[in-house]
Amino acid sequence: MKRVAVMVGVACLLSACQTKFDEGAVVGQRVDDALAPNAMIHYDQVVILDKYLQSEKHVMTLGFEKTEKTGRIAVESQGVRRNSTGTVHVTAQLRNRTDSELKVQARVSFFDAGYSPIDEPSGWQLIVMPPNAIGKYEENSLVTDVAHYIVEIRGAY
Repeated sequence: MKRVAVMVGVACLLSACQTKFDEGAVVGQRVDDALAPNAMIHYDQVVILDKYLQSEKHVMTLGFEKTEKTGRIAVESQGVRRNSTGTVHVTAQLRNRTDSELKVQARVSFFDAGYSPIDEPSGWQLIVMPPNAIGKYEENSLVTDVAHYIVEIRGAY
């Protein structure tokens, strides 16, 4: 009986050590099954397109492999608000997680309530972030019938 209690206690401790904390948007991945939950576009978020900017590393902790986000940038916050003219203002704050200057580009695509694209995506905007600093992306829609958005981030090399 003691042996079972000890084994249950150890299992609980080990499962607590494997808690995964995600930061920022997920890395893009190939989806081969159209019915998979991640096969659809996720609207109203910031998406990091460049694997160089958002990667993962595998570390061993207490004999167990654990995945940690080690990307060069993190999405600190994002949001949208309606301007007085009825257009939409999108913002995204990005954090440079490196010890050197980092240059990225961002653009936004706007969608209506039926998830249809409204116009073309905005032009790519350069964001230069000093080491371990915050960068900000902002863009306004040109039309008023915006219901959803996607901000895309890529490296500027």
